[in-house]
Amino acid sequence: MSYEYGSLDLGIRNPFRAEGFVRAVSGVLTGGLGLFSLLMVKSLVDHGDRLQGWLHLLVGVVLLAAGLAALGTGIFQMIRFFVGRSVPTSLARNVAKSEVHVQESGIAYQADQVGQMLQGRKNLTFVEPQGWLARLIHSLFPTLLFMPYLYRNMTQRLLSGIAATLLLLVCYGLAWFSGSTGLTSVNNTPVMDWMGLVLALLLFGVWYHRRAPISRNLQIRTEASSLKGIVIAVAVAIAAPILLSLIHYKIYALPKLPVSGGPLIALIIGMALVVSAFFGLMLFIRMQKVKPITEVSELRANWQESIHPQEIFINFENIVMANRRYREVPNRVYRDFDANLIKEGGADKGHFSGEMIQETQPAVHELELPSEFRWIRMAATVVGNLFVVAAAFWLYAKIGDLSHLLGGKSAQVAQYAAFAESLLRVLTVWMFGVMLIRYTHFFWGELQFDSLLVYFRCEGTYSESRLSTGTSIYDSTRSENTVVRSSMTPWVLATQVRSVTFAESGARNLEYPRHVLEMHKADDTLRQIEAELHGFLRDRETLASINNQRDLASAARIHQVNQQTRAVSPQSLPEPEPTPRVARQPQIPPEEPSQF
Repeated sequence: MSYEYGSLDLGIRNPFRAEGFVRAVSGVLTGGLGLFSLLMVKSLVDHGDRLQGWLHLLVGVVLLAAGLAALGTGIFQMIRFFVGRSVPTSLARNVAKSEVHVQESGIAYQADQVGQMLQGRKNLTFVEPQGWLARLIHSLFPTLLFMPYLYRNMTQRLLSGIAATLLLLVCYGLAWFSGSTGLTSVNNTPVMDWMGLVLALLLFGVWYHRRAPISRNLQIRTEASSLKGIVIAVAVAIAAPILLSLIHYKIYALPKLPVSGGPLIALIIGMALVVSAFFGLMLFIRMQKVKPITEVSELRANWQESIHPQEIFINFENIVMANRRYREVPNRVYRDFDANLIKEGGADKGHFSGEMIQETQPAVHELELPSEFRWIRMAATVVGNLFVVAAAFWLYAKIGDLSHLLGGKSAQVAQYAAFAESLLRVLTVWMFGVMLIRYTHFFWGELQFDSLLVYFRCEGTYSESRLSTGTSIYDSTRSENTVVRSSMTPWVLATQVRSVTFAESGARNLEYPRHVLEMHKADDTLRQIEAELHGFLRDRETLASINNQRDLASAARIHQVNQQTRAVSPQSLPEPEPTPRVARQPQIPPEEPSQF
């Protein structure tokens, strides 16, 4: 949806300014290092070190591009947050006439689902996890089921990475135990060194995959292996040392490794613990605020009133619900009323039914979190960016080693392997820095909203009759009305909804799915709605009367004429002249026809 200006502010502020400042500083440091590397090229070339110049040029371009990207992202997060009057996204498709032109892409529910949530006192947001690991995670942390989808996805991704790491370590331990049983001799062979290198590469692959952006849609399954895959992995781990030992002694002697996978394994585990600690602390504090309430206020009654069925729906939409608009923003209409009038037998009676679902404009709700959470969130953002900057400086420091390696004529495989292993460490630090930044970013972007969600349904029967009043034997001024008598059964459900969405910097700042977290009773609001409906029914006029001064004067003159007419006595009127009598002529019988 496009930016739509309104003079009444919705009170939504940019939540990313502090994070953007840290990101911009990180970009300045990284980009400055890249610029320094580029400025060194001319000096190196002048001194005849062309290889160093090429390496400084290559690394400088990479660092400068990364720094400018981080600086641009940080500045973009600090600038003005453009929020129109159509945000946040509606729960379902908004069919209000004033919002027909708005195209909302991130709709989380259907109108029928919203009605089901109100009628059934249930929240369809909380979906059951699938898979053994996802069920295990939600069993260990029961409150996680009622958290927003992004937190659930991040938790499942992080814990699945930890589970995969533990599985690989267990498999390595089983392999070591299998080799130390004495069935095969692996003590004086490089078998376990090769196993350690494979373990390090597998761990790097596990965590590198988890640095990717996180989906906003719920992932009900985790990315871990199935039970069958775990059994196969354990069996391979037990059999691998035996097979490698047989290959070493019988087929081909395995060469000794010039590097060890131990330092890389320790670095990966240490960085994973840092990321898990920051995320776990923030998630634990956030879970303390979870209140998965599904309460709804209800009104059920039977009214018999002289009113047309259409009028009750029109009044409910245009008066009752319009009185509850927030900042004069039109309500979101998820189901518009359509009072179906079905005639029975004749045109003067029948039955009707209709329903509507409306939500008031969501008002931003400040999530009350302790100061410790804010400090941890800021610390996680700073540490994540420090990891990225440290990886940039570490990469710059490797230019000399790579130049010496490429420039030396007697370089051996061991030196290349050592450089590759050190480069993997640099990538590991960068990888976990990016992961921590992305995981912390959503704790900055969470926005909650409060709104009133109302479901109205009314059905019943109606009949028409004519009513005349004001007629007398001396006066012809009267009022004739066709009265519709309705026997209706209204059903009103109201709840105070607390929903959540995650903002982003850019044109689609709040155009993402909004999910319902809590549903609280709205008894006071429902009582006000009932009072307004009764007031409307009591104040209606059934009889058509004269409300215009000219019509009232005309009726008064007619009344005066009638009074003067009745004041004239019938005896005072002159007798009418007698009508002259006319003598009757004798009747001549008709002649009989002649026979001739």
